[in-house]
Amino acid sequence: MLCPRRVGPGARIGVVAPSSPIRYEKLEAGVAALQGLGFNVEVAPHVYDRWGYLAGLDHARAADLTEMFRNDDIDAIICARGGYGAARMVEMVDWSVVRDHPKVFVGYSDITILHLAAEKFADLATFHGPMVTTFASPIGNACLRSFMDAVTSADAPRQIGDPDRPARTLVGGRTTGRLAGGCMTLLCSALGTPYQPDFTGRIVVLEDTDEALYRVDRMLIQLLSSGVLERASGFVVGTVSNLTSSSDDSALCLDDLWRGLLAPLGKPAILGFPIGHVEDPLTLPLGRMAELDADSMTLRVTGACVSA
Repeated sequence: MLCPRRVGPGARIGVVAPSSPIRYEKLEAGVAALQGLGFNVEVAPHVYDRWGYLAGLDHARAADLTEMFRNDDIDAIICARGGYGAARMVEMVDWSVVRDHPKVFVGYSDITILHLAAEKFADLATFHGPMVTTFASPIGNACLRSFMDAVTSADAPRQIGDPDRPARTLVGGRTTGRLAGGCMTLLCSALGTPYQPDFTGRIVVLEDTDEALYRVDRMLIQLLSSGVLERASGFVVGTVSNLTSSSDDSALCLDDLWRGLLAPLGKPAILGFPIGHVEDPLTLPLGRMAELDADSMTLRVTGACVSA
């Protein structure tokens, strides 16, 4: 896969909004934080647009993303936020431009569909990590260190984790594979489309937010029934933050779903990894080789995330 060039001091970060609209104050706070890290920031022309529950018209959002990749003065691209809408514009992005101008691309949540498309159509390794809205609030050292290490340093290997937020073993063992996956809602919606993931031999990342327990159950069943999960080599599971519940859930909890549906695959797996929809999410380089030791609950990237 194409390995984007590292982001050096004074690099220019492009900001795009492929999904839901963004509040001006929150975006400005995130931009200021990135500038405080020594980056220059350029906001795409349509980032402040709004069309109902979307950050502007589909073609405008797609054009912003394409042009940020085309512009050689832009060194990296970070999404403003997730939400909903990237699936509406993904086919309008010129993926040949992305392939010809590979650069660091960061986001999570709804951005999962763009990660899938970037791999499928541009062979580009991307980053499941903090967005501009994440930087709008003070972030912890682990989140900042993980992000900066991933996008600015070509050193390898590197362990990813936060000792203050240790993971738990679901299924023991060790495995290697390229990292893949993201938000479960988007992985499910990609099934049966040109963006359907191929998890063969991959260490698969799973997380989500604001879902009822039965909906998480349904998503896991859908992913299992499609056959994509059984081809994986292992799993790095985050959590479902803001999990909604009802009186019908009293006999079950989230861990019951992981144990009952994911563990029977027999693949090394860890739970509670701090990624995605949590405070201070760590940055994972999708498409890069990694080694998962589920017994010691560690994840190590064995190759460089970016090129020198």
